[in-house]
Amino acid sequence: MKRPDGNQYDWNLGGSGRQYPRDSGADGSDSDAFPFVETEIVRRRGRGWIGLAVFLVILVAIVVALDNGARWYVGNLVKSTARSSLSLADSTPVTVKIGGTSVLYQAATGRFERVDVAIDPLGIGDLSGKATLTAIGVPLSRSKPMDSARVVFVASPDEVKKLLVGFTGLPVSSVKIGSGTVQLSTVITALGVSVPVAIDFVPSVVEGQLALTPKSVAVNGKTVTSAVLRATFGALAEPLLAPQKLCVAKFLPKQLPLDSATVSGSSLQLAVFGRSVTLSTALLTTKGVCA
Repeated sequence: MKRPDGNQYDWNLGGSGRQYPRDSGADGSDSDAFPFVETEIVRRRGRGWIGLAVFLVILVAIVVALDNGARWYVGNLVKSTARSSLSLADSTPVTVKIGGTSVLYQAATGRFERVDVAIDPLGIGDLSGKATLTAIGVPLSRSKPMDSARVVFVASPDEVKKLLVGFTGLPVSSVKIGSGTVQLSTVITALGVSVPVAIDFVPSVVEGQLALTPKSVAVNGKTVTSAVLRATFGALAEPLLAPQKLCVAKFLPKQLPLDSATVSGSSLQLAVFGRSVTLSTALLTTKGVCA
């Protein structure tokens, strides 16, 4: 049986019982004798690429899951170490964040890029407040030093009041924090008359000590100049008007000297910083000494 163009059909090709027309070129030769074979090859190649893509997606998902699992494991290990080293109660919230790239890669290099530990509250001597430790370049071996460590302790007005006991030689009735200053309220008694005085101090760090520089003074709620205060109260006013230094080493880690003191909202942030610090139990538990 012939096709309309005069060529014969190729019957039962490959024993399949199907008919496949045979195309002839201009010279009578077959230009595409097995078009179905080429189509099947293309289909199989397409399925191969799709399969490879699916495999890669699954592989990436597995790697991500393993890395997330490793991040969770390391975070819990750090959290457990912090609780035991600082004798924290189980009810004390401890948050750990492992920063940087893949945790598995960092572990393979033997050093974690960044570890953040937040404890709220953390008791340091008589003080209590939120503390955040940021460690950079933390080695897997605890015997090796990390690149740097920074601890920020957030003190509320009540905690700052504990720091200022005996600060000016006058009783501190209250402490307020805000607008970049620490306000200390006290009472000056002269000629049997007690007068409330409030002084706004700007905090800073000088030679590793907390420094408070007077910014403004209010007597009975009215702002006065330093000259007026001196003229009114004489020598009693001097401790309130002179810049003061306060040693806070006994509250802070010995290996981490005081680095900055800033007002944030209604709290005072005291930051300590050190380089090449060895991560150990004594790092946060051993306090400094005030001469």
